[in-house]
Amino acid sequence: MEALLDARDYALASSLTLAARRRLAGFAAGEQRSPSTGGGIEFAEYRPYAPGDEPRRIDWSLFLRWRKLMVKLAAEEKELTLAVLIDASRSMDYGSPGKLRYAKRLACILAGAALSGGNRASIAVMGASLVEALPPERGKLPFPELVKTVERIQPSAGSSPAACARQFSARYGGKCLALVLSDFLYPDWPAVVGSLGASGSDVLAVQILSPDELEPLPLGEALLQDSEDGDETPLHIDAPTAARYRDELAGFTGELRAACARKGMAWALASTERDPASLLKGELAGRSFIC
Repeated sequence: MEALLDARDYALASSLTLAARRRLAGFAAGEQRSPSTGGGIEFAEYRPYAPGDEPRRIDWSLFLRWRKLMVKLAAEEKELTLAVLIDASRSMDYGSPGKLRYAKRLACILAGAALSGGNRASIAVMGASLVEALPPERGKLPFPELVKTVERIQPSAGSSPAACARQFSARYGGKCLALVLSDFLYPDWPAVVGSLGASGSDVLAVQILSPDELEPLPLGEALLQDSEDGDETPLHIDAPTAARYRDELAGFTGELRAACARKGMAWALASTERDPASLLKGELAGRSFIC
């Protein structure tokens, strides 16, 4: 069986840095600085003085210069936790290369990046319920063991993405970076985005589609089968039909992207043929928690 990761993927994982874009409570104190502010000694930023602030935190040199009362904020040193949510619904078990396999590849690369930075990483599978394949682990976990754990993930017989998103919010809310890997091809995707956005976590949603889902070919007479329930639909796919499909898909992905943006979530669309480096170091670096 072909290995899930190649040498370039391992090198990519060691080259990536993760940093929170919002305040996170975290799971434990550590070495990674997040935008949380508190009693640390490292300077983070200024904000205007407000009644109740301790006078000793006022920067009097700035007051003498600008006649404005500004309070120094110190950065707490916090260990980051990356929670990876992998959609294992049957629709993800489709494509060449397969969507679930590509999701597992991205999961390993970014979880490996977290571990190599001395942070925590967890892997959770979205099926009938949210199942932790790997609880939050620190860098002591060998990368090959992480890969073996992810390789064992299989398509789920049941699928309840909205329930999984609610369970994630209750378990991890406000404490972590969250990477969601899914095709989002289910009717309740707005509820999923809503729960993830309300969780208080720093969320990156990567929508994974196969090449023929992104660019269908005129096949003539075809029988389409629903991956989730097995229902079959006969269809004549000619050039105009394929064009209408592309328009509908563009509308759907645009709506999903806009919904994520409204919730403060980063979003990207990825073909299973796309090189992970171009996605993670190219498109998403600086637009998400990936540096």
